[in-house]
Amino acid sequence: MASPHPSRVPSSSSSSSSSSASRGRVSSCSLASKSSAVSSQNQGDTEMLERILEKPKMVVVEEPKDRGMRFRYECEGRSAGSILGASSTDSNKTQPAIERGFTVTVSLVTKDLPHRPHPHCLVGKDCPNGSGICKVTFANLGIQCVRRRELDISLQKRRNQNIDPFQTGHSKGIEDMDMNSVRLCFQCELEWDDGRKDSLSPVVSKPIYDKKATTTSQLKICLLNQYRGSCTGKTEIYMLCDKVQKGKWELSVEL
Repeated sequence: MASPHPSRVPSSSSSSSSSSASRGRVSSCSLASKSSAVSSQNQGDTEMLERILEKPKMVVVEEPKDRGMRFRYECEGRSAGSILGASSTDSNKTQPAIERGFTVTVSLVTKDLPHRPHPHCLVGKDCPNGSGICKVTFANLGIQCVRRRELDISLQKRRNQNIDPFQTGHSKGIEDMDMNSVRLCFQCELEWDDGRKDSLSPVVSKPIYDKKATTTSQLKICLLNQYRGSCTGKTEIYMLCDKVQKGKWELSVEL
C-alpha cells in the first residue's frame, strides 16, 4: 500500500542533510576561529620573545675601588671625596662606568640581599637629591653619611623619588642595615624610535667599604721590627697594624 504522505520522506532527508551541512559550517568556523586565536597568541609570544632577546643589558665595565673611601657626614663641612674606579692609579684616575652610553640613575643600596635603598646619600654635581643622573661615567661622586636620627627622613626622600630598584617596598627597618658598606646601583630606561620604553634590569657594583670603620677598613701595617731573619728560623717579629678586626688571623710569609 502506498504511503498516504509520500512527500515527507525526501523532506526529512533534505532537512537532515541541511542540518549536517550547517553543523559542518559551524564546526569549520569554530576551528578557523580557534586557529586564528592560536596564531595570534603565537605571534604575540614571538613578539614578546623577540623583544626580550633584543633588550640590552647594562654591564659595569669599571667597578668602584672597594676600600680607601671615607664616608663623611654633611656637618663636617668638607668635600665627600670622589669614588675612584678599581683600576685607578695616581697618574691615571678612573671612575665607575657602564658599557654603553645610556642615561642612567645611580643610587646607594644595601650590601646584602635584598638590595634595599640605603639612607646614605650620593653627593656631587650630578646628584642634587642624593642620587645621580648622568651619561656613561659618574665622576666626582662621594658618599655622605646620614646621622642616626635622620635615617628615616633620608629613606622617606627615596620613597618620594620612587627610588627602590629591586622593589623591596622599604618593608624592613634600618636596624639590620650595614652602615659601613654600600653598593652602587645603576638603573636605566631606554626609549625606542616607536615611543615605547623599556626599563633595564638594575645592576649593582661590588661593595664599597667605609675607610674609617674598624670592621671594614683596609688592613695597614704601621710598624715592623724585623725585615729579615735567619734561615734557621727562631727570629721574633713584632708587627703593629691599624684597626685590626677582632677574630683569628693567619699570617702568610712569601719568600
